[in-house]
Amino acid sequence: MEKPTGWAGWVLLTLFLARALAAPAPAPPPPAPPPSPPVAFSVPHRWCEGPFTLELTAGGLPIRYTVDGQEPTGTAGSEYAGPMQVTNTALIRAAAFQAGKRVSQITTRSYLFLEQARHQPSGPRGFPSGPDAWNGEPSIYAMDRRVVEDPVYRDRMTDALKSLPVLSIVCPKADLFGSANGIYVNPLQRGESWERACSVELIPNDGTAGFQIDCGIRVQGNYNRIPEKSPKHSFRLLFKKEYGASKLHYAVFPDSRVGKFDTLVLRADYNNSWIHWDTSVSVRGQRIRDAWMKDSQRAMGWLSGHNRYVHLFLDGLYWGVYDIAERPDTNFAASYLGGEREDYDVINEFQVKGGTRDAFNSLRSLHGVARNPQYEKLQQQLDVTEYIDYLLLNYYGGNRDWGERKNWYAVRRRQPAGPFRYFVWDGEQIFQHVREDIVSQPYENPFRLAEELRGNAEFRLAFADRVQRHCFNGGALTPDAVTARWMARAKELDLAIIAESARWGGFRRDPPYTRDRDWLAEQRRLVTGYFPRRTDLLVGQLRNVGLYPAIAAPVLRFGPGSDEKHRMLTISPADSTVYYTTNGVDPRVYGTGVPSPDARTYTAPVPVGEGMVVKCRVLSGGVWSALVEVENGDPKSR
Repeated sequence: MEKPTGWAGWVLLTLFLARALAAPAPAPPPPAPPPSPPVAFSVPHRWCEGPFTLELTAGGLPIRYTVDGQEPTGTAGSEYAGPMQVTNTALIRAAAFQAGKRVSQITTRSYLFLEQARHQPSGPRGFPSGPDAWNGEPSIYAMDRRVVEDPVYRDRMTDALKSLPVLSIVCPKADLFGSANGIYVNPLQRGESWERACSVELIPNDGTAGFQIDCGIRVQGNYNRIPEKSPKHSFRLLFKKEYGASKLHYAVFPDSRVGKFDTLVLRADYNNSWIHWDTSVSVRGQRIRDAWMKDSQRAMGWLSGHNRYVHLFLDGLYWGVYDIAERPDTNFAASYLGGEREDYDVINEFQVKGGTRDAFNSLRSLHGVARNPQYEKLQQQLDVTEYIDYLLLNYYGGNRDWGERKNWYAVRRRQPAGPFRYFVWDGEQIFQHVREDIVSQPYENPFRLAEELRGNAEFRLAFADRVQRHCFNGGALTPDAVTARWMARAKELDLAIIAESARWGGFRRDPPYTRDRDWLAEQRRLVTGYFPRRTDLLVGQLRNVGLYPAIAAPVLRFGPGSDEKHRMLTISPADSTVYYTTNGVDPRVYGTGVPSPDARTYTAPVPVGEGMVVKCRVLSGGVWSALVEVENGDPKSR
């Protein structure tokens, strides 16, 4: 048929276009049917002490399942035919299928048998084993019989395994231990190409439900990932839509208000652990140091990450005690400080982990902070009080794995603009020697900014005020407070460390490291020898570099009040000049060193009423002491 031309052609074309435009639009494709509900398991994930019957249901749809960590497909796995007897550790992954296609999400349930975990062999079926099975490194799977069968621990091993929640990771064995693509036996590889899909289940030991979620997993860390350094690697879990839910919605940390996560770290420990090659270091194994550092940063009044101990299982094999930890990234910042993740800059060891480094470069370029105008500019870019406490905590611990180039995070909110805050990170290498002095002799490269700030008199006194707050009068770094935080963590691990000993205690030493001989010995060293002495030694180190004055701060005591609403405050020493205020103002004027117009000279007990804030300093020979204060009748250092 020839195309119409001329006037008639235009008429026909116009009629055709009019009809086309008037015709109804083609109907959209029908929406995809919603996925079927997940497969229901008649028995929840759990520890098992004997055989049981398991039933799977999916609303009448056919079910396919696997028991080897693979995801079930139309061809992989088995078709469910009815109730199953479960007699040994089983990792069951199941989904509903229709016309050969999966129509539900995959559900994974781990059933862990205590006796199998207690007697885990050196060559478990289906796993590469032998002297060079892990890409030239020896495989290490066994529970050490010298611990498991020791009369001291034999009857406590079951309770040790049940004393912590279980975190069970399930994925194809090749993704962990395959020589070509397994992330565990190629731990030096990094990035998204070395991320694998897996299922993660938290199985609490208090009878609650826990969770199961599909996510990504990578090897995490630096020295810990080097095969010849450590066979016990750390992990990072990443919750992404490509695997399932884009976030984990679960209150992982009982002492945190946050219940939504994009990523979590599974810490294994390396420094001061039984895995370490140096026996002078490995004998200090505790599995507490990093958690204690974060607990302490919070005790000093600041935000910090949380840790929670678990027994980790990889494809049904017991892997030891790990701690789940938060990573102080943009999601962490938004969760705790508000706003969106895009509102934050996050810098980790000079690497940008979120936002930009423009503001951090500006902070780094600021010099001359010994002069007050520059120091005041600095305070707009850095939370100096938080920074002082961050330094003080690391000084207290004698952190030998920390400095300008390693193991720190700095976080800043861009909208609205705020100052940077520093977060402790990877605090394993602390509490070596009670006289450790990294104040004047830093083990790693010292922070350039911290060194320059020591030249500023206002910073030195501000530092002294924080020392007074935390190292005196029951503060966060006084012996009793430090010991209480340590022993709270030790209580969590008191039984679980027996299982850790059976799994890893014999890796470097014969006989193996054990709870009663080694773990408790190091605990006693800290509690009786380190913590009681460390605070005073640290104050002396700080005095030596001018971060705490030689003149002592005033001592505050209360006597009987003259009436029900007032208590009488006595301030000593009486033979020095003590200046105090009752309106919350510092008795010393910033930048001048002279007493505040609001300050009074102490001559007689001061009545302290409800809501009153008293602040006081000693002035002797032109030198001011650190600040001490009383608020609502409660004496405290500030």
